[in-house]
Amino acid sequence: MFEEPEDFIVEELPLYEPSRTGTHTYFAIRKRNLSTMEAINRIARELQVHTRDIGYAGLKDKNAVTTQVLSVEGVAPERVLRIEQPAIEVLWAERHAHKLRVGHLRGNRFELTLRDIHHDVLTQIKTAMDRLGTEGVPNRFGVQRFGNKNDSHLIGKALVKADWEAVKCYIFANNDVSQQKKSKPKSVEALVNSIPHRLRRLYLSAYQAHLFNRVLEIRMPHLGKLLEGDIAVKHSNSAPFLVEKPTIEQPRADALEISPSGPIFGYKMRMPSGDVRKLETSVLADDGIRFEKFRKVAGIRLPGTRRPLRMPIQLHQVSTVGNHVGICLSFTLPAGGYATVVLDELLADLPSPE
Repeated sequence: MFEEPEDFIVEELPLYEPSRTGTHTYFAIRKRNLSTMEAINRIARELQVHTRDIGYAGLKDKNAVTTQVLSVEGVAPERVLRIEQPAIEVLWAERHAHKLRVGHLRGNRFELTLRDIHHDVLTQIKTAMDRLGTEGVPNRFGVQRFGNKNDSHLIGKALVKADWEAVKCYIFANNDVSQQKKSKPKSVEALVNSIPHRLRRLYLSAYQAHLFNRVLEIRMPHLGKLLEGDIAVKHSNSAPFLVEKPTIEQPRADALEISPSGPIFGYKMRMPSGDVRKLETSVLADDGIRFEKFRKVAGIRLPGTRRPLRMPIQLHQVSTVGNHVGICLSFTLPAGGYATVVLDELLADLPSPE
């Protein structure tokens, strides 16, 4: 669908501006056809720092042109501005007191160009986008969350279950087969330590995302309907609260002020009650996993949280490009939202080509 990286443009919207004082340097980069982790690896090598010393607020798509903010400690802004890497442009650099952490962003603005959509369906696309603006967008995790081979969540599941044979199989499958013999860990601890900490966290996050998606699909298509025992989330400030009387709270959900939430399983996650609790724990039971297993996995603590089952979308523009074929969409999603999910919902509303 996207012929060039310029057909998928993403601009990260920071949660706050750098203070211009402190030992950390915040800097914005624009990257083309490069994943966030690949960009971090290149920048770390040039600055001669460890990749863990570079902070980021969120992962951005590879096959796209994306702008995002990173941070690094102990490196002056002037030095950061001198970075020269293929497909990476440093836009600005300023000092700040703290490292940038995952989730420290307001949202992302997208500009997507769909080259294979005919101008005749422009009105239908506008209608579909208006519907999403009123009802909200399913807040499922996009396929990007699960890795190039779509197996990151399976590795995460194996880590949670302490299924070390499965972990070995997945890890070796993602490495050069000729290296298996000499790199094969001699113990469980060595096996876990052979996986970089950041990669372990990504695997576990992918499994948490997979479980959330399963709960979301069970509750489709009524993602705005509140049930007794739900943990609802306010979209304005992400504050969760227990729904005791759904009929009283439902008007706020109809206005997209609040939404029911699903689980990002972890030991601090607020649990729903009643039938909603049974639904969510049954998803774990299907995988043979107890809730308590999420306290600490492979040396990583998983506090967990609640994620709204749907997300608001701010529509900026829908327009045509080219002579007869091509539609451009411009919209903003909250932090953690996937533009590809918006496209899935949008294209599902369009008639199938004859």
